[in-house]
Amino acid sequence: MAASDSAAVVSRVPLLSIEVEHPASTVLVTGCTGYIAGPTIERLLRAGHTVHATCRDPDNKQLLARLAALPGADQRLKFFTADLTHAGSFDEAMKGCDYVIHMAAPVTLSKVKPGEGKPKLIDPMMAGVDNVLGAVNRTPSVKRVVMTSSISAMCTTAGDKPKPADGGALLYTEDDWNSTATESFLPYARGKTLSEKRAWELAGQQSRWDLVTVCPSIVMGPTVLTCDSSESVGSVRDILWPGLMWPAAGDIGVALVDVRDVAALHSLAMVTPKAKGRYIAHAKSTNFFNVTHVVASVFPKFWAARCLAPYWLVWLVGPMLGMGREVVRALWGPAPDFDTRRTLSDLGLPGWLPEVDTWRDMIQDMADKGQIKMK
Repeated sequence: MAASDSAAVVSRVPLLSIEVEHPASTVLVTGCTGYIAGPTIERLLRAGHTVHATCRDPDNKQLLARLAALPGADQRLKFFTADLTHAGSFDEAMKGCDYVIHMAAPVTLSKVKPGEGKPKLIDPMMAGVDNVLGAVNRTPSVKRVVMTSSISAMCTTAGDKPKPADGGALLYTEDDWNSTATESFLPYARGKTLSEKRAWELAGQQSRWDLVTVCPSIVMGPTVLTCDSSESVGSVRDILWPGLMWPAAGDIGVALVDVRDVAALHSLAMVTPKAKGRYIAHAKSTNFFNVTHVVASVFPKFWAARCLAPYWLVWLVGPMLGMGREVVRALWGPAPDFDTRRTLSDLGLPGWLPEVDTWRDMIQDMADKGQIKMK
């Protein structure tokens, strides 16, 4: 699949007028090889901005080729070396930048052994916030930081807080913080919670720049690079598409959002003057069983699940499928749901891409890149 074809599917969400009319700026994007970063960089370039993109090895031309081939990249995309854990490593890339979009962070829900959560996830996240925002404090041109957080910083499960006494729908909001994740139980969620709180602490210590955070649910959809190590890509490549949810799928909740909507929200959070605080990026709460039926509606040769698998079976075989038992425990049952009215109102996104488009475009994109074989 040509990089231009990948860019076309990634650019599905049109630019809004506020993005088109905003003066061309210089934007630092950390973690440019990440799953969400690719579509975000594509959108920033499409809007006319210059992007300073950081990664650990900017000399890896093969890895970065699809980013370098994006429209506008030859003139307005520059790669820099930086590492979350190295103090001062973001200073050079940040010179002259008007905005910083901090996306770099280790992302894994299940590939961490007991005792490794703090050194492999939490500590790098915390160091990244300190080092990136430390560089912001040393760079007088920066006026706003947009940071990628997660709904994991709000809750672990749908039952983290009690249902409303009036019987209404239980919705998590920007006011909620995760109080159930620990260093040993879902350390990724613990790291996201602590690192976002640290960012707000540092932002509150000064008044020159402001902070906005975007909190996505589980992100799916087509991206720019292959992102083979991404858990989103892995869940399709290793579990969904090979048919491991047939004939039965676990009753595991999925709080879903399209990566192209997430990219749009980062761009809008950057250029919208009134943007403030936390914004939830979430389109739909569903489960694996229903996902298989959505996919089968688009790809008839794909076999949808016929029934729900019992908890004990999924708990038993989960680790063999790359899904840790603590993840099965946390995600079993209905997914949490979220109130996104403030996101749509403040940032002007007209709505969320339909779930069927997310799965269709992601699976086709992965097939075109040779990551899966079309059935």
